[in-house]
Amino acid sequence: MGDESARERHALKTFVCRALIALLPVMAFVVLYLAIDPFKVVHPYDGISVAPDDSLERIPNKRYVAVEGLKYYNGTQHYNSFIFGSSISSNFTVEAWKKYLPADASVYHFTAGAETLVGVRDELRYLFDHQVPVEHALLVMEEELFRRPTRYNEMPFVPHYDVSPDVTWLDFQRAHFNAFRDPDMFIYSFFPSFVVNKLVEEGKLQPVTNGGRDELTNEDSSRGLDSLILNNPSEYYGARPWLVNMSPYPNPLPLSIDATAEKLLREIADMLQTHHVDYLVIVPPRFRSEALLPLDHVLLCEIMGRDRVHDFSGDKALVHDLYTYYDGTHLLTHRCTELIDRSYAHDDRWLTMPR
Repeated sequence: MGDESARERHALKTFVCRALIALLPVMAFVVLYLAIDPFKVVHPYDGISVAPDDSLERIPNKRYVAVEGLKYYNGTQHYNSFIFGSSISSNFTVEAWKKYLPADASVYHFTAGAETLVGVRDELRYLFDHQVPVEHALLVMEEELFRRPTRYNEMPFVPHYDVSPDVTWLDFQRAHFNAFRDPDMFIYSFFPSFVVNKLVEEGKLQPVTNGGRDELTNEDSSRGLDSLILNNPSEYYGARPWLVNMSPYPNPLPLSIDATAEKLLREIADMLQTHHVDYLVIVPPRFRSEALLPLDHVLLCEIMGRDRVHDFSGDKALVHDLYTYYDGTHLLTHRCTELIDRSYAHDDRWLTMPR
């Protein structure tokens, strides 16, 4: 009996030792991930998302940066006005919008890559729940925003765990840890020169924006490219034949605002109206793309308010003007400023155009 018990203990110890040895690589990865913090989502946020001397950065989780930046700076900046939207909204600058706001307006970008309607709703709810005053809101709602999935689970689009009720801290870190396990991304942490070109080509590394970054407002626009494009458009667009030769998008597009999108828009509108927020909705154009279908446009105006919605998706001049876009989707900063100016001037001339 004693011999059998000893054999069982020995077998158990052997199993535990083998399991630990098998887990060593995973444990080593976890330790390295926590120590290196490759995406800057583990260590406490220090108010700087991009170091001044950085020329490249790993694709950041802009949802995380927006929330952590708000928490870090709000005590001194006392934000009360917010810009919501995907990366397209980045070029709707604080400077351009503040011209139409009261002198005491303190503006912050709640920009998120591949933003969703769920994201906008949850971000608004987070602000209200944390007693952050939202007196003014600019919502940039491109047509694709209405059709995106309700939520992304992968890095860099997974929502902040403090904002989304469906995401835990563990879920959030797992998404970033899985991205770190990419062999090239792992190698970059130690021998960047070996894989930097490949990662840039694959879009896993990106150049730090030419226009610089304002951490206080979470503004990261591409305005540094505007002068280059305006002064030498043939050089800029000549290097992008895929953009010059872009085919028109299908016509007509399927309805974008389905039952799910309608429900989310009504929740967003209800929060804005309940809290007496002065808000504006801008629907930007897209290169060689059709306007929102009339049914989508009418429904958006019915939900958000006709006097609040400024839909430029059918502006023929902008839709077909190559020099309006960096890449076919993101508008040049000065064009975004024009859309803000036209919205406050109630210049919606395209509404009278044939559709």
